Amino acid sequence: MEILISELCKSLGVSRTTIERWIRQGKLPVSKTGRTYSFHARDLKNWATKNHISLNLEPRSAQGSDTKVQISLSAALDAGGVYHDIETGPDVPSVIAACVERITAVPDDFKGDLVLQLVKREEALSTGVGGGVAIPHPRTPLGYLEQPMVAACFLKQPVDYHALDNRPVSILFFILFPELKYHLHLLSSLSFCLRNRPFSDFLQTCPEKSELIKKIDALHLAEKM
Repeated sequence: MEILISELCKSLGVSRTTIERWIRQGKLPVSKTGRTYSFHARDLKNWATKNHISLNLEPRSAQGSDTKVQISLSAALDAGGVYHDIETGPDVPSVIAACVERITAVPDDFKGDLVLQLVKREEALSTGVGGGVAIPHPRTPLGYLEQPMVAACFLKQPVDYHALDNRPVSILFFILFPELKYHLHLLSSLSFCLRNRPFSDFLQTCPEKSELIKKIDALHLAEKM
């Protein structure tokens, strides 16, 4: 089965520019007819397996459906990780680039494209939600991810992030997802935690991942009781 470059962009959740750069660098198995690039599904699947990348070349019929979301915020955070003492420049793009560089769950070849997507999202409307916290996220699914994840990043110094309350930001929760249905679920769960004043105060201590997950689980458990 042949796959067009536009279909590959959608499947991986990256831009055409990124795909074309990988082609020039010889990173992708590709065929060219005239000015048109095409890919064979079998070759792409072998490439994805070799590089430990999730690749779904079938239509995402469940995307946007009412399928129940099974992942919890704590599980997503466990997958994404917690990162401390991140040194950045004085502006939003430098903050995003420094944080994404630290997120080990994002494959290196995809980090540049992810930074561009996140910066573009911030240019449209800041994700600084107040209280020194921002929740960056891309507008489109990242098809190369095997599972949704949340990465918590604690900056070494607060940075002006054009937040709603004009306070500088020092804590960022990156919500990254292979399907849109996970985004709203994780955003809602995280927002619930951030509305809890003791939890917000707890974040200022820059907790380790195990401590943060334990606090999140305790909050959600209390909500159900």
